[in-house]
Amino acid sequence: RTPRRGHASAARCVDASPKDAKRAAAAARRMEADAKTTAAELEARRASAESASPSPRALRNLTRLSAYATHGDSIKGFFEPGLLRLYLELDAVHESRGVRGALVEIGVFHGKSFMPLALLRQPGERCVAIDCFEDQSANTDRSGEGDAVAFRKNVDATMRACCDGGCDAREDWLAVLETDSRLLADDASPLRAAAGSPVRLFSIDGCHTAEATAADLRVASNAMHPEGVVVLDDAFNPDWPGVVTGLFDWRQDVLETLAKKTFAANDVSRRGGPNDTLVADGIGVSSGWNDVGLEPFAIGFGKVFLCRPAVRDAYFARFKRVDEERGDAFGAAARKTAEFMRRPCAVFRHGWISTFHGNE
Repeated sequence: RTPRRGHASAARCVDASPKDAKRAAAAARRMEADAKTTAAELEARRASAESASPSPRALRNLTRLSAYATHGDSIKGFFEPGLLRLYLELDAVHESRGVRGALVEIGVFHGKSFMPLALLRQPGERCVAIDCFEDQSANTDRSGEGDAVAFRKNVDATMRACCDGGCDAREDWLAVLETDSRLLADDASPLRAAAGSPVRLFSIDGCHTAEATAADLRVASNAMHPEGVVVLDDAFNPDWPGVVTGLFDWRQDVLETLAKKTFAANDVSRRGGPNDTLVADGIGVSSGWNDVGLEPFAIGFGKVFLCRPAVRDAYFARFKRVDEERGDAFGAAARKTAEFMRRPCAVFRHGWISTFHGNE
């Protein structure tokens, strides 16, 4: 499985065209401003939370992610600072519902989007990084080349900068699987052993082809905690249409598999066959979709958030009102609700990565 594309630096864009260099420079300025605004807002929230007697976990998360909003800008890669707010909300839901489990990312590159997961980790939980790193034979869409040495260096530096000196050295909390993640779709034993428990937060940011995305969704779905969340990157980025194609391909494969398991071949044929989306959808919902399906509840900052159907409405209700009382013009609050995959979703600001960088 391949890492996502790398940082689109202004220097690289100079090689392409002056226009690309100008766009990359504008993106760098805007994202730096976003990071500073996010850091200030989280720090202000942390200060006010101290007087409101938050849980120790919530206060620790605020402190860590507030620090990362600034520190993360030093790590090569792509990550929208606004996502930190949504990750805090996810962890708050998990705390309130007693959800515990591993935190995993496919396609870690240099660790920029992996580190927020690591910072949300609770004692006894493990983090798993999956990337092919220097073995680029699996990187079929040339979406970036990870660096294992840089990744580990960034993990150490971030833990020191954002975790009051780092993690307990006695705790074996990090596992790195240097592999093509598609292999885990057929044999998940390495991931199960590395995670040690079902996954409560699974970020997919690897190869952006349809085939690879569908495989990664299969890996994530098979590894998930019943109330876990999958965060899918670039589903609406027009430079990477394979992602949204892979999402729908995965969904249709699941529905067809459920249909074939539920009905005899002649009954399926009489109803229109598993290729009929409406029929397959109905079959899936009544015959196992709730156990294996993924449905969206939020869209924002280049990501789509998905979970099991049984908890989708609860996540949607929580995210629909994220920070709405604050009226934050920067984009912390959901801008609106809209339907995706036949489900209402809280829609947040899009972000600047795909806007400025595109496919560079």
